[in-house]
Amino acid sequence: IMASYLMIVIDISIVLTGLPRIQASLGFSPATLSWVQNAYTLSFAALLLPAGKLSDRWGRRRMLLVGLAGFAVVSAATAFSWALWQLVTLRVVLGVCAALIYPATLSSIIVIFEGSRYRSLAVGLWAATSGVGIALGPIIGGVLLEHYAWNSIFWVCSVIGVVALACIAVAVPEVRAYRSERFDFPGTVLSVAGVGLLVWTIIERPTYGWFSWQVIGGICAALIILAVFAAVE
Repeated sequence: IMASYLMIVIDISIVLTGLPRIQASLGFSPATLSWVQNAYTLSFAALLLPAGKLSDRWGRRRMLLVGLAGFAVVSAATAFSWALWQLVTLRVVLGVCAALIYPATLSSIIVIFEGSRYRSLAVGLWAATSGVGIALGPIIGGVLLEHYAWNSIFWVCSVIGVVALACIAVAVPEVRAYRSERFDFPGTVLSVAGVGLLVWTIIERPTYGWFSWQVIGGICAALIILAVFAAVE
């Protein structure tokens, strides 16, 4: 489970390290290049809430396996990108896979270690994994970029994903909320729209400025949508 979480965090920091090399190799402008990372962040953030709900209904282990398989395959496919639209599209899909994985990691640990004296240790190790991943990403990325092409950074998460997939398939039991209520379609739509719009507005803030109508309007619209979401829930 920690390897699954580690893969998500390493992807963020290792791609940031590789952006200058990607720009030099593929000739992207700085504005368009930023969406290689922003596309991942946007889809990841927008889908966290509904993905967590899906893992409650369908099973955390199943969601981990689906997310890891998708992440490993798509990360490998990203290494063969040659155009901006292709790279950004695959990064969006990677964000979707990360959203499937992330909520299931902590919820699985909490349920598996329920009543165990090792529960606090397990949660603490999960939390520490974030710091480890942030530190390892630039180190691994720097070593790879020193000796190989830019696309080598995408193979790292693919390998970690395969290892985590095998470990979870063998060692992690299925846990789910068996009394989970029906799927909340209105809440899902509102949460994705509200969080997605808010994150998009923050991402675009350097382009338009805090006092532009795009940013002010985006924040106001996102807050209204999230207020409706709270009322619906």
